[in-house]
Amino acid sequence: MKIRHWAAVAAGLVMTCTAMAQEYTVPLGVTTLQSSSNFGRLRSTRFHSGVDLRTEWVEGKKVFAIADGQIYRIGVKPYGYGKVVYVMHNDGTVSAYGHLSEFTPEVDAYVRKERYRGKLNDIDIFPSAGTFPVKKGELIGLSGNSGNSFGPHLHFEVREKGAERTVNVLARGYLKIKDNMLPEIHKVFYYRVDTISGVPVHRLMSERAAVRRSDGSYSIDGQMELTGPGYFCIETSDHKNGVNSVMATYRILLLLDGKPYVEYLMDGFTFSQNHLAKIVSDYQLNSKTSNDVFRLAVVNDDAMAFYRNVTARGLVNPEDVSNVGIEVWDDNGNKVVMDFAVRYCPDKDTPAIVASDAEAVGCKPFYSKTTDKLNVTIPADALYEPIFYRQWKEQICPDYVMEDGVFVLSDFYNVHSDDTPLRGPVTLSFGVDNVPENMRDKVVIARLGNNGKLYAGAAEYENGTVTGKAYVFGCWCVAADTKKPRIEAKFRSGSYMSNAKRIGFEISDNFSGVASYSAEIDGQWVMLEHDVVHGVLYHYFDDAVCGRGKWHDVRLTVKDAVGNMAVYTGRYYR
Repeated sequence: MKIRHWAAVAAGLVMTCTAMAQEYTVPLGVTTLQSSSNFGRLRSTRFHSGVDLRTEWVEGKKVFAIADGQIYRIGVKPYGYGKVVYVMHNDGTVSAYGHLSEFTPEVDAYVRKERYRGKLNDIDIFPSAGTFPVKKGELIGLSGNSGNSFGPHLHFEVREKGAERTVNVLARGYLKIKDNMLPEIHKVFYYRVDTISGVPVHRLMSERAAVRRSDGSYSIDGQMELTGPGYFCIETSDHKNGVNSVMATYRILLLLDGKPYVEYLMDGFTFSQNHLAKIVSDYQLNSKTSNDVFRLAVVNDDAMAFYRNVTARGLVNPEDVSNVGIEVWDDNGNKVVMDFAVRYCPDKDTPAIVASDAEAVGCKPFYSKTTDKLNVTIPADALYEPIFYRQWKEQICPDYVMEDGVFVLSDFYNVHSDDTPLRGPVTLSFGVDNVPENMRDKVVIARLGNNGKLYAGAAEYENGTVTGKAYVFGCWCVAADTKKPRIEAKFRSGSYMSNAKRIGFEISDNFSGVASYSAEIDGQWVMLEHDVVHGVLYHYFDDAVCGRGKWHDVRLTVKDAVGNMAVYTGRYYR
């Protein structure tokens, strides 16, 4: 069934926050409800879209529906939420329960049937309306560690507007978690902004550590000197009782001489807005700290969804300001304040410098540039804001980690700078005339990381040209991956497995990454569960499919992203 049907079910239904906060029950059977990561935490290129609830360091805690409704979607994925159940409630809101270890027996039988029918290890299915009704507080699964999870916990979300918008369940009071700890302010930054040929040039002109006063408020040592128009960024963090994890900030208010100027608020977002974390945060500074660095200015119109009461897009005219105040709230209403004096110092301003080979590139027009044997195409809307774009060929081959079976087939080219985020991919087309015929279906584009490692991206070879899409700027080349994935059985072939629940295989790939896998027992397709964090595939024995009391032949096939294939064969008795 299509999700549009369920959106129609929700049409016209409005959730009232106060009422729903009173109606929801706790989704997890634990002694004390604690969060290990809250809503809106900055995660490099996205926000955390729910709240992670601790499960006392174990799997198998009972997970309950928070209100009456019906299961409308079920997923089994090696990444993301792993085993996940979505419940649509009677008012049209949706709750999601991720990283489960088990579904209920009825749901598990349904999912198993659908996976075998389609021969699918991964699945995303929408049961017909009415198939799985649930009551408030009814068991819908057991907590686990599936998907992209680095420890047992439950990922919990509430979505409104027909499952399109996820909301801050703690700030809205849908869950109550003990938290009387104040947020913390670590640093404040000021960016000077010049506009040259229609391009905003951001320069970090001041970085000051926050100083905590005896009354718990914050300031800085001395004054901050502002040399010209710009905006502030702030580095913050939060904690909750009994948990060491860093939490996200909920609300930030910037005041100039006591008057509100711009306010950041993390109440909720649609999934199409999630990528805006790259500009709501300071993309460069945020990658260098375990805290969160928020930009108190609106760089792109779409980012306005995360701000309110905005004056001049957050751009500050320092001629008219003598005092800056910043108020920071967490999602439980705890608040800290910061204030400091500023002084306008135009005599200390320095001119912005633009490289002589840089070209002004806007957000809307299509742009293309060729340097030597590399052509870069930047489509419309691939940028968040206009930039002075540069690309150049490295004259000396940079040092990189030599991986077994990986061959670099081109020169290295710098495609702008990796401290500038991309909204959408750019296309890289390399002219490469020395690709051996046996490598032409093994080519990738490869980015050189700061650690010296190469990271592969999908590409195709055609008539001497290798083309692929890059989702980040940086230093790129063409490479080929000729090494097949690795498979290591976690059992000895010829073993007796009558008392075992499963067999496992460690799998990995050194470069382009594992893309697919499939297993057969006695020539018949069987389901696999993929623990991507630990690189292990499991098959849980299904005697109804394979039978018992005999020797079984198992065959596992694993392919990487360019088609290199590894095969394991073995046998066991059960």
